[in-house]
Amino acid sequence: MKSRASRPINLLLIIFLIFLGIVLLYGQTTSTDSDELTELRPNVPLFNSWNKCMTHKVFNETDHKLFWAKFQIWTDECDRNAEIEQLNLVPLRNSDEIKFGLLPVESDLLGSSSNLVTLGIGKDIDAELLYKQKMNDIGRNLTFYGADPITDVNADLYSRIGKYFPFAVGGDAGYSTASVYVNGTYKNQDVVHVDLIYFFDRILKIKTYDNIWLDAEGAEYPLFDIFQSTGRLDRKGIKFCQMSLEVHSPSEPQQIQFMELIKQIVREERYGMHNNRNVGHMRMYLFNFGDSYCVKKFLMRNLYELVAK
Repeated sequence: MKSRASRPINLLLIIFLIFLGIVLLYGQTTSTDSDELTELRPNVPLFNSWNKCMTHKVFNETDHKLFWAKFQIWTDECDRNAEIEQLNLVPLRNSDEIKFGLLPVESDLLGSSSNLVTLGIGKDIDAELLYKQKMNDIGRNLTFYGADPITDVNADLYSRIGKYFPFAVGGDAGYSTASVYVNGTYKNQDVVHVDLIYFFDRILKIKTYDNIWLDAEGAEYPLFDIFQSTGRLDRKGIKFCQMSLEVHSPSEPQQIQFMELIKQIVREERYGMHNNRNVGHMRMYLFNFGDSYCVKKFLMRNLYELVAK
């Protein structure tokens, strides 16, 4: 009798142990995949070639005026030498400029959605709409977040595609006078601005940004530390893959800032800066070649390998 009574209990115990083993095995596999991604770093030969080319250029120039004037010439030459066209950057035109972006690769296993943050909408979302269309064409979704202190037009326009925030985003929080684009011209206007790190970390609550389009009308200079490995983004565990950045026509001290920033970026061997255009302002595209998530999501597999850190 005792043996018969214990059979159901033993059977349940066996089933439970099998189930527990499956759960542990799955958890170990998932953890291992995640750990491997964390412990590996991308090695992208075309970026290595580009960065080596830029190293020879930027560290041999100490004059900040010449540095600003030569920057596009240098990056164009290094783009050609490294055959950056292999990245397949997609041109995204709006009313007065062309931005660039990469689409997720077909083999991307990290998810089917991406995000894009527009900081400085400028009453124009043509490029955002084009990017959304191209993402939808390959079966991907794109979530938009946009901030601009000029609510006229921007509020209605951006709300059609995503979440609109009626303030400027800058190096700190406060109330100040900023140069803003109104009715086809720039003028000074009092605006409320929110700290960039607070916006990313506490309002959006996103740690990984696939795309950031930053046009801060001159307020970008206090944000230069976000590109540094010791900067505020890294300290908060926040990263971005792609950025379209506009660096506005600088004063002499700002030219020095720009020179120091570019040298730091090249020294750290993380971001590539491609298809840059000096139109009085410097229009730039940056990609994070130092992050495994970004590389796996946006680069063709033949362009990189993952190696031990």
